[in-house]
Amino acid sequence: MSTQNEEQESPQTVYIHDVLAPHLDVIFVGAAASHSSARAGHCYAGPTNKFWLLLFQSGFTPRKLRPEEDGDVLQYGIGLTCLYPHLATSANHLLPAPTADRRRQLQEKLLQFQPRFLCFNGKDVYQMATGKVCTDWGEQEERIGASRVFVVHSSSARADHWGAERLALYRELYALVHSK
Repeated sequence: MSTQNEEQESPQTVYIHDVLAPHLDVIFVGAAASHSSARAGHCYAGPTNKFWLLLFQSGFTPRKLRPEEDGDVLQYGIGLTCLYPHLATSANHLLPAPTADRRRQLQEKLLQFQPRFLCFNGKDVYQMATGKVCTDWGEQEERIGASRVFVVHSSSARADHWGAERLALYRELYALVHSK
């Protein structure tokens, strides 16, 4: 449920840098930075966002990283990017509808780095990034270039009611990434 104040909010202009390198195991794709991330200048910096905890609990990282260590994910074969690197918002539904050009820019970036997996942080992010409706969680039939596509429940506290299911999806992705 959104508040009246939230409905009146417009996304603020910021810039959150991608954390990317060629041929990673997985790139996590978000929509835009939260206001906390924008203030901190680091990905997933909101105090209630579970992203760093989920990476640790699922085995991607040996400990729970802090947002200011977001650049360290590269050593674990992980990259981070988003559809709107220049915007910050308190909720994805407040973002502008993605244009074909915005989607193309993201797709070109993902094709340039060619990870083994692309993981969209929520069905809404998948739909914003691809223009397609995601009907199920987990691995999708489609590929983007050679990258396999996976969708998890958002790491936002707004999705905390998916706690066990969300962690199970991160663990499933980890198992796929680390299977030979």
